[in-house]
Amino acid sequence: MNYSPIFISLIPNLMGGEGHIIPYHNSISQATKILGWHHEVIYSPEENLPNLPDNWHDDLRGNKLEIDANFFYKLQQIKIFSDSIKFYLKEKLSTNKSPQIIFIERFIHLQLFALWLSILFLPKNNLYIWVLYRHNFHQHKTKFFYKLLNKLLKKAVKSNHFHLFSDSQLLADSMNKYFEESFTVMPIPHTEFIEKLPKNNNNIICWWAGPPREEKGWQIIKQLSQCETIFADHFTLVTAKSADLIHVNYGVKIILTDDNLHREKYVSLLANTDIMLIPYDAIAYQERTSGVFTESVIAGNIPVTMANTWMAKELLKFGLDKLIINWDNPQQIWQEINDIFHNEEIKIKLKLMQKAYRDFHNLSNFARQFEVNFSNKI
Repeated sequence: MNYSPIFISLIPNLMGGEGHIIPYHNSISQATKILGWHHEVIYSPEENLPNLPDNWHDDLRGNKLEIDANFFYKLQQIKIFSDSIKFYLKEKLSTNKSPQIIFIERFIHLQLFALWLSILFLPKNNLYIWVLYRHNFHQHKTKFFYKLLNKLLKKAVKSNHFHLFSDSQLLADSMNKYFEESFTVMPIPHTEFIEKLPKNNNNIICWWAGPPREEKGWQIIKQLSQCETIFADHFTLVTAKSADLIHVNYGVKIILTDDNLHREKYVSLLANTDIMLIPYDAIAYQERTSGVFTESVIAGNIPVTMANTWMAKELLKFGLDKLIINWDNPQQIWQEINDIFHNEEIKIKLKLMQKAYRDFHNLSNFARQFEVNFSNKI
């Protein structure tokens, strides 16, 4: 008798609900429902989290592994985290004949190490470990530990029960060379078809989405907000409140939003946005994807980004080199964005990119990739 898999998302740190984590794992719930699988999410409790679905369980402990602390404190946290995973899985693996897929997609090496410790003495017949890499860990100073942990996790479970994923072909190719393991490239699932709202004025909405981070171009956005420009009446700059931007005379209008938006508000802003500002650091995002970029393309927005990033390489595939701009001169940037917005050729090319992205980055394709990889690993 075949049993449907139980897909368990392991979230070591919810980061206060910031970023992609909640929408990504909600997308997994939708994808597993398509497949007829059961999905559970286990996470460590935090303060001020939004309301989470019924299949989210705060049974993990030890989510302090990412803070600076002494060696003995980290050892204690590793044990707490590992024990909570083991306690959650032990009864499931002992009494349930369904395949149990443990999936982790945001982690550091200490959390992977704790996962390995937790499964050492658990039943292995129905246990699968799936790990999705988003960052260029193959270039980090701790890269050896990730390579070692991949091998330890692979050895800890049955043959073909360990698999690595990424959401970037560039990243997958680089990590394949370093880790000497194959990777499956997954679609970005938390994307939605959005009907763009008709504009009733000439104001161009430019959004720098998400909480402020230096690697996402915080200083560049500050300079843009403080720049006097002849296009001040043409633009509205939307950013998070904590970006700490102040309107200046002859500068663009500024609208501030909550740092962590509810999904409905986020989608509403996507529908209203004209230009998505993505001046992300070229080193941090050389091979790493951006969910904001992907969602903006699918929503029909115009993304402008930094050279030598994953986003820039994606744009070049569709002849959209004009959307890769130099961010050194704020006044010139506003001029360039104004020209981009009124360029009909760019909009035609973006329509082609939008279609290609919708064909790949969608929930059905996301579910299909899970199904194919599970079927091939039985």
